[in-house]
Amino acid sequence: MQRNLVFSIVAIFAGLIYLNFMRRLSGFLEMRSILPSAVTEAVMIFLLVVFLEPVKKVINRALHAAFVSEFESVQRLATEIQDYAKQSGDVTALARFVEARAASALGLKQVILRLPAPGQDRGEGSGQGKSYSFPVRRGDEALGSLDVFPSTPELSGDQFGALELLADQLTAAIELCQLISAKVQLERELAEKAKMAFLGEMAARIAHNVKNPLSSMKTLVQLLEEDSTLPERVRRDCQLVLSEVDRLNANISQVLRYAKPARHTSRPADLEVVAGRALALTRAEAERRQVRLEFESTHAPCPVEGGEEAASDIISNLLVNALEVSPPGGTIRVRLAREGDASGRIELRVEDQGPGIAPELREKIFLPFFTTRPGGTGLGLAIVARRAEEIGGSVECLSPPAPSRGAHFRVLFRAATTAAAAPARETHAIHSDRG
Repeated sequence: MQRNLVFSIVAIFAGLIYLNFMRRLSGFLEMRSILPSAVTEAVMIFLLVVFLEPVKKVINRALHAAFVSEFESVQRLATEIQDYAKQSGDVTALARFVEARAASALGLKQVILRLPAPGQDRGEGSGQGKSYSFPVRRGDEALGSLDVFPSTPELSGDQFGALELLADQLTAAIELCQLISAKVQLERELAEKAKMAFLGEMAARIAHNVKNPLSSMKTLVQLLEEDSTLPERVRRDCQLVLSEVDRLNANISQVLRYAKPARHTSRPADLEVVAGRALALTRAEAERRQVRLEFESTHAPCPVEGGEEAASDIISNLLVNALEVSPPGGTIRVRLAREGDASGRIELRVEDQGPGIAPELREKIFLPFFTTRPGGTGLGLAIVARRAEEIGGSVECLSPPAPSRGAHFRVLFRAATTAAAAPARETHAIHSDRG
């Protein structure tokens, strides 16, 4: 459009000059009685008509060549962006690449690609002066915007058209990048699940083969311990062996529990009853460690999806983990609450007053066999994460920063549509008095 306007203005001035020349020439020839002015004007107009079409074709070819050149440059830039999207699969890296290449290829001061995703908004542009915004759309959905700061006071027509075309091309690149990122994430999850399935199967076989010999060993050592004819030192050694056998049995049982999926996950369970039962089983150990248990319940049934076994595994492992890190005189608080939004979720929180969890370890604590405690198996929190995934819930660590102490674990359960049968409601009554 800009070049057409320039050519039109030039053509108008050329036409005016030609008309003025034609008028002067016809007057000159008529004064000398060579040709009448009408004949001269007719000849001049005929010549204009004859030569106008070839000139128009030349101009059209020049304009078309200029358009193809501009279009091809934008198309090359779009192809580079598409290729980068295929290779990276990272929307943030793609945005940085678009900003650098677009500014360089189109002679712009600064380009910012703003996308409604974490890490994409990089603040205000550093360029001064007027800015332009080109929407990046997928149909009626806005994916973001391409904000441009030109090097000159205004964008040229070529730059404006190129940026509009580039904004249209960016939609496909962003979608391709998102699809590749989702595919890579899915492949990683599938590989991780396959690895964990193999590890679980192997651990289950090893644990099964070890438990039987341990049971035989325990029986023989118990018989030796009960033999009164043995020296006291030997009987004390037998007691140590029995305690170690029990510890190994507990560790193996935990490995088996992690390797096997929870049963009856399609049944609802009353989370308040399950939490009360888990607290009742933990109370003796808590009193031995001089740790106080508090239960803040909803005082109403909390039916959740996933079954009692999965809910019990989650709560009991979180309680055991909290007990092991709580100092004497500390408090472990268990809270139940319903989400305030319409998500249909029930929240469980387990809070302790231990040393807390360092920020760099919060992503690792749910991995199997990862532990920072000597003698630990590293499966307690891994079981929690696996059970939460199996029942469609989620778990996260909200350990507060210093100087606060303790770790806060938040588990979200899916609320059941129908209330589960609530056995042993008296279990909750025992613990509601404790906090």
